[in-house]
Amino acid sequence: QTPPPAATGAGTPASATHTSADAPPAAPTPPPAPGVSLALVAAIDEHEIAAAEQARRKKVTGAALEYANLLHREHEENLAQLRVLTQGTGAVELQSTAEVHALQSKAAAELAALDGKSGADYRTAYVEAMVNGHTDALALLETRLIPAAQDERLRNFLVNTRDHVAMHLDRAKELQAGK
Repeated sequence: QTPPPAATGAGTPASATHTSADAPPAAPTPPPAPGVSLALVAAIDEHEIAAAEQARRKKVTGAALEYANLLHREHEENLAQLRVLTQGTGAVELQSTAEVHALQSKAAAELAALDGKSGADYRTAYVEAMVNGHTDALALLETRLIPAAQDERLRNFLVNTRDHVAMHLDRAKELQAGK
């Protein structure tokens, strides 16, 4: 006795029996060139510096102000270290791409949205933006930039950046939790 066609899939169009798991995976995003990696990190640093300056103008106080000052100082230092990689022997030239522009546009939109807030609403939104931004930056560093780095100087810079971003994220989460 043979099973009915519905049980075997006989007579059923192939599109009805295949799932998305049968489809070939999407092409992975190609690893960024060193100049793109540095341009992405520069965009992140510049955004964090601008956000810290905005937080100061919005007159955040206490732990939020200390955090903004920490971010300003450490992202300025990271940007200075990045510039060292773009100068002298073995320099890496920054490369602006659609991905870099998209990151810069997203950062500008975030700052504009934050600028419309004040007082406690600003502080809450600022800390949330720092949690989200540092989470995204950490993922970018860990999944794309560090694995793609072939040059030892670039890799060391990116790993050091990753460590600072992770610390900034932890501190932002503490602020968010009211600690």
